[in-house]
Amino acid sequence: MGAMSRLDAVNQILLAAGEAIVADLANQSGVDTSMAEYILDQYTDDLQLRGLANNQYPKTLQVDPVTKRIYLPQTLISLDFHTVLFTDDGDQVRVSVQNDGVPYLWNVTEQTDIWTAYEDNELKSLLTVRVEWEDMDTPMQRAVVASAARRYQMLVQGDGEMDAYLAADESIYGYIGKSRDIESKGRTIFGNQSPVQRRSVFRQNAAVVNPNFRYWRGRTS
Repeated sequence: MGAMSRLDAVNQILLAAGEAIVADLANQSGVDTSMAEYILDQYTDDLQLRGLANNQYPKTLQVDPVTKRIYLPQTLISLDFHTVLFTDDGDQVRVSVQNDGVPYLWNVTEQTDIWTAYEDNELKSLLTVRVEWEDMDTPMQRAVVASAARRYQMLVQGDGEMDAYLAADESIYGYIGKSRDIESKGRTIFGNQSPVQRRSVFRQNAAVVNPNFRYWRGRTS
């Protein structure tokens, strides 16, 4: 849970442009904060689309037994479909997401939302979902605010010297946010690959591992 409230975030954006802070967002305290909130939302979505430690997770999709559709979370913003499927004609199945009130998986190749033919397949995917502002880690909140504040200042004031100052803030908080997210994901240069890439790096196949073979492996024992 992040320590920065949405009100704090908007006030920092306003201050970057030399504007007065507000006491609340509901009534806007006589100040038009809609632009600041809009920019904050845009940068929040941009950051979350990259995939954070707390908004991306693998999921085996299930075919609904009644409708034969594959339903997806309401908070979904991006989906990577990892299972390779083929039609009876040998064409690879490509997918997209459609929404008629509830997001669901669409079979682009066969132009259908009915997945009866693939019920016995293990449908692996990686979901990226929208996280509420209050649930984002504080370093990521600061990174979003730094970028949003810079954009807001240039739109309403256009001060070049202030932009240079805010650019430094954006770089610092961007690095901090990315570092914190990488740490949360537990990533390393040796552990952040697909299985195929890992076998290439560690010079081993899926069935045989030679404990004495160390050339180009990510460990020494």
